[in-house]
Amino acid sequence: MVKIHPTAVVDSQAELADDVEIGPYCTVGAHVKMGAGCRLISHVVVDGYTTMGERNTVYPFATLGMLAQHKRSNAPDALLIIGNDNTFREHVTAHVGSEVDNKITRIGDRNLFLVASHIAHDCILGNDIVMSNNATLAGHVQVGNNVTIGGLSAVLQFTRIGDGAMIGGMCGVTRDLIPYGIVMGGARSGVAGLNLIGLQRMGFEKSRILELQKAYKTLFSKEADNTFADRLSELSSHAEMMANPLIAKLVDFVSHPSKNNILQPEE
Repeated sequence: MVKIHPTAVVDSQAELADDVEIGPYCTVGAHVKMGAGCRLISHVVVDGYTTMGERNTVYPFATLGMLAQHKRSNAPDALLIIGNDNTFREHVTAHVGSEVDNKITRIGDRNLFLVASHIAHDCILGNDIVMSNNATLAGHVQVGNNVTIGGLSAVLQFTRIGDGAMIGGMCGVTRDLIPYGIVMGGARSGVAGLNLIGLQRMGFEKSRILELQKAYKTLFSKEADNTFADRLSELSSHAEMMANPLIAKLVDFVSHPSKNNILQPEE
């Protein structure tokens, strides 16, 4: 049986699994759907067309599913779709999509959103992401799996963050960050290299990581006398290198940049 605290306000049309827990002073809107094991601790607002999977935990003063913070579009039928086993800590905000995109904001599984982190409209997030305190995603950002975003960092709209990337604290990312890339050192920093510790923790073989390092150095060489496009073409035509799934992922990502283009190494 659903546990609803007497002080909570839950619309009768909301669809809640039998073991959902709604704590004190929470508000749940009419179009909300929550799967098994979801828990709103207290003072949480979940509204709009928000669908939550199973075993999501939401801490006090978090707000999920409100309209996009967008001057040109506030689509009342836009969606926020959340997967399973996510944790939203205090003051986290995640908004539905907008009419200027597909009207969907999507969050995967097993993500940890720390205090006051923000997921804007039309963002697409993968799995096993950590967003630290006050980390911010602008609209239309895409974040891959196993990404870490440090506290007080911000990602520009339409930017892509590749799988396994790491963004340090207080960084501003304005271009696409390659898979397994790392950004450190403050506002508008370039790529500082590869997330080697993260690659090891993800269980990749040392030989694969060493090959990825070689490919990275080739692609982003500062001494090369040819263009970035030439080096990309050269790398993509190297069958032995492309047999490494890490390199194949890197090449595919770089070959399909967003309008913000690819973040380059620091000068």
